[in-house]
Amino acid sequence: MNTRRPDLAPLRLDLARIALSPISLEQRAEAVLAVLQGMLSFDAAWLAIRDPELRRHVPVGTSGAAEPLRRSFQAPDADDEVEQLGLNRHRPPVLASELPVPLAESRTWAEHLLPAGFRGGLAAGLFTPGGRHVGFLSLLSGDACRPGPADRELIAAVTRLVAHALDRTRDIAETARIVQGATAGVVVTRGGVSCPLPGLPGHPLLADGSPVLAAATAELAASDTYVTFLAPASAAERERFVRVTALDCARPDLDHLAAAVLLSAPGDLLGLTALHLRILGLLVDGTPPVPTTLAAELGVCEGTVAAALPLIPACIEAPGLAAAAARAVRSGLRVPPQLVPGG
Repeated sequence: MNTRRPDLAPLRLDLARIALSPISLEQRAEAVLAVLQGMLSFDAAWLAIRDPELRRHVPVGTSGAAEPLRRSFQAPDADDEVEQLGLNRHRPPVLASELPVPLAESRTWAEHLLPAGFRGGLAAGLFTPGGRHVGFLSLLSGDACRPGPADRELIAAVTRLVAHALDRTRDIAETARIVQGATAGVVVTRGGVSCPLPGLPGHPLLADGSPVLAAATAELAASDTYVTFLAPASAAERERFVRVTALDCARPDLDHLAAAVLLSAPGDLLGLTALHLRILGLLVDGTPPVPTTLAAELGVCEGTVAAALPLIPACIEAPGLAAAAARAVRSGLRVPPQLVPGG
């Protein structure tokens, strides 16, 4: 085996180009493995995306006879063993010879890899600079000495670039560019946890557990591709609004990342007041257009609502309240009831 340390600069450059290329995630994974195959000596490899909420690894790129590893990770307790071996932690790559148990005592090795003729290997968790676990790289060999310490050193030097190539938040950020003038944004998982969206800062309105984030994910779950609505700019600024847009970015067969939620300027409100926007939110939610009912929901007097109702269709250029509510859904000119003070 060639033990001379390869020049890392060309390898880093190749991986950076792959990470930034506009091809699909699966194509990037295959390209990464092809580059590594040119630098290292191994017989099989795979790259997988980790779904921490379902505790599974989904392969997106393979090289060589990687089917035994695929079968191993499909086992119900696969992630348990990965956790027990410390491979889901943010740590340097681990050689098979460095595992805390003999290979014959590891379910993965005993049941799948050793019978397939593999004797050596390397495992590397892939993490973003912020510590989010993106995926997993495995290299396997029929030679117990391969990969070796020099290979581990090389992989350790490029795991961040490999993680970047597999990080789907970058693809989601590209999709989110259709929302012009976005000032903040996050990626939301199927479990409702927010992650940074590359290129945009976070915002208190988009923090985990916030009413805005809950409203966006709930509405998106009932729609096809996107939803948009208005939200108070802050608890202290209930009469000033920001626009919230949620885009469906889910690939449930792959990972837990579900949506991009973005904030932008509210746009033209067409003369609608804060009260009008809150009434429209209730109408869209199915509340009957009855002043008494609407007033009770909003915590205002019935006469105020009765006076406001006739003005809404004129502002939104609709023939009636039902049509106004339908247009409010398309235009986002509404405040969902859960974002109304006291609602």
